[in-house]
Amino acid sequence: MSNFKNYIILVLTPLFLYFTISPSEKNPKITAGEIIEHIKYLSSDELAGRFPGTLGDSLTETYIIKELKSYKVKPAGEDGYKQPFSFTSEIKLGENNRLVLGGSTAKAGEDFTPVYLSSNGSAGGSIVFVGYGINASELNYNDYSGIDLKGKIALMLLHSPGYNNPHDNPFGKYEILRTKCSVAKEQGAVGIIVVKGPESGEDELMKLRVLGQGENIGIPVINVKRTFVENLFNASGKDIQAVQKEIDSLRTTKSFEFNASCDFTADLIYVKSNTANIIGFLEGNDPKLKNEVVILGAHMDHLGDGMKYGSLYEKHTPEIHNGADDNASGTAGVLELAEYFASKKKDLKRSILFMWFSGEEAGTIGSLYFTKSDMFKRYNFTSMINLDMIGRLNENKLTIGGTGTSSIWVPLLDSLNKSYGFTSVYNKDGYGPSDHASFYAKDMPVLFFFTGLHKQYHRPDDDWELINSEGTAKVVNMVADIVSYVDKMPSKMDFVKVQTEKKETNMGFRVTLGIIPDYSSTKEGLEITGVKTGGVAEKAGLLGGDVIIKLGQYEIKNIYDYTDALSKFKPGEETEVVVMRGTEEMKFKLTFAK
Repeated sequence: MSNFKNYIILVLTPLFLYFTISPSEKNPKITAGEIIEHIKYLSSDELAGRFPGTLGDSLTETYIIKELKSYKVKPAGEDGYKQPFSFTSEIKLGENNRLVLGGSTAKAGEDFTPVYLSSNGSAGGSIVFVGYGINASELNYNDYSGIDLKGKIALMLLHSPGYNNPHDNPFGKYEILRTKCSVAKEQGAVGIIVVKGPESGEDELMKLRVLGQGENIGIPVINVKRTFVENLFNASGKDIQAVQKEIDSLRTTKSFEFNASCDFTADLIYVKSNTANIIGFLEGNDPKLKNEVVILGAHMDHLGDGMKYGSLYEKHTPEIHNGADDNASGTAGVLELAEYFASKKKDLKRSILFMWFSGEEAGTIGSLYFTKSDMFKRYNFTSMINLDMIGRLNENKLTIGGTGTSSIWVPLLDSLNKSYGFTSVYNKDGYGPSDHASFYAKDMPVLFFFTGLHKQYHRPDDDWELINSEGTAKVVNMVADIVSYVDKMPSKMDFVKVQTEKKETNMGFRVTLGIIPDYSSTKEGLEITGVKTGGVAEKAGLLGGDVIIKLGQYEIKNIYDYTDALSKFKPGEETEVVVMRGTEEMKFKLTFAK
């Protein structure tokens, strides 16, 4: 909205209308009508994309809590229904950014900006042009061949020689900026300047976005407009566009040292968002079985205006990402389940915990926070069912994850589906890109309901008009039947650790450890949530909760150091991994699978 006062009026009007509805008008059955009304509000512009720590986040919490109170579901958070926590959600420019290059002083935010992976601090020295900053031995290409970068500043172009030909780009896996900066650091660079070449598009600065927790590379890195560095090339008798064209066309390196130096300081401010998980509780009635608890969960957050993280919007401009399917649909589904089971409370044997997580889009931060908190230890959990993007049922296709995590799941799902008629796709693994993975890592049976990706995913046009409310209600009713079955089981269901299939690794890695990183961790090193059954890490003896601090010769301070190190190893190679297990440092030998 262009005017804050108008924004407040727009927010309060639908809230007033909502809060005047009597609880007696609500239908305890799971209905498409109530689901779409929940989604309409949760994905409205008034909530501005439900980004953690914003007014829209607070209004979402208020809405859910008001519903729970009307259902007579008890609060089960640390502060009423809330379990507060914070995480790094944004990066801003500090006041001490400066750049003096070739005798010219640049303006922060206009001529240059620190890059998201930069450390705070200063760097200075002579400048070396390192082309695209790529060393790809299998392609017979090395921008660092014949140059000395120790104690100097690396100036590199964004992307790669194959960037403008996506159908024939063997350099694709080398374009990742963090990978390129890590190579320059290994070559001895004390600071890095990144420039977008003339052949790579408009001369604009990179946006400061959070791409993950603990992304600091360890040296200052800045992005400078090429108009500010063109004089460096000209003074050396070179033209930056001609140099880039030659590299691209010949696929050959053109690195050299300038007769110039620079001095710069990077100053980034990491902004914390204060948000909360919302938790409600229904206690069962069986004297013994009520101590067993089923979790029904969904994440309630989304991407705000898309400028901080996660957006796939091609225009890269601020626009509200309403997230009707992702995940107002799941949020609405768990609300309907809370209302439904509250109306049947006297018939419940086991207890149910209803959870709405925040910070999922930043890496399942909220669910990881819960599973590491003292609150998690209070309960004897039997299973967790996660609803994430259940609003776009198409041709009756439903994907269900976690089906291998208990022996009861597949027979139960097959039996129930005789009535529902879904074209179901089962995924055995309990890990996956949503909150159920946090609970599976704690040896808990899980299910994950999902109706599929679509072209509006993580874009501004994921709106309520595209929701299949009847399909959503059908999915939620099936979940209700599953919970009702679990509730009446004479004994606790079993847990199965799934043996995952071996597949090609992502991002060009030739090897994998088979670990699940903890994206919420603030510890130095790579904390792992769990290890995959049959994987390299499990065979070596690593456990969930270990913090990897060294892999082979490479120091590990965060997940990015880990992925950089992983790319150096080959199948069949042996190495040592060093972890912190509590306060004890432990070493393990491992062999990467062939």
